[in-house]
Amino acid sequence: MLLDISTSTPLANYKILSNSITPRPIAWISTKSNADIINLAPFSFFAPLCATPMIFGISIMNKSNGDMKDTLLNAKLTKKATICTVQPDFLESMQQTSTELPYNISEASTYKIPTIEIAKDYPPCVEGVKVAFFCDFKDILQFSETCSTLILQAQKVFIHDELYSESLNFSLQNVGRCGKGFI
Repeated sequence: MLLDISTSTPLANYKILSNSITPRPIAWISTKSNADIINLAPFSFFAPLCATPMIFGISIMNKSNGDMKDTLLNAKLTKKATICTVQPDFLESMQQTSTELPYNISEASTYKIPTIEIAKDYPPCVEGVKVAFFCDFKDILQFSETCSTLILQAQKVFIHDELYSESLNFSLQNVGRCGKGFI
């Protein structure tokens, strides 16, 4: 089957990519609203783009009603975001946070996910994460009306003491998107 992408829907394009470009790590991104409400959302369309400076790209589709997702809005307004890795013991909590909630309703509070402030002036990370990147807003690339790419630049990184060594050679078991399932 040869499909013409120019005539397919945004949802069809997403399904093609999400089921064929695997595995993909999942970023659990923490942002705060101007009212200091913590937003916590998973993104599998996430990738490092550059090592120096440390730049990440996160593809963010609009909410089902067409509004900008809270993560994108908060990062744009506050200029800060924290990218957390997702270990297997966080799988259920991470999946809960993929539910669309109204703006200024915290996923962390709603689903009782404990957070911890590690880097002053950045949104908190999920308590127990092994690696977290504390990022400044860099840009938003707008490729269509329904999808934006958030560009973040890491300023600090947290590596849990059980993983950290001066050589920075460590192994981390992350949750990732593998077609229709997770690992």
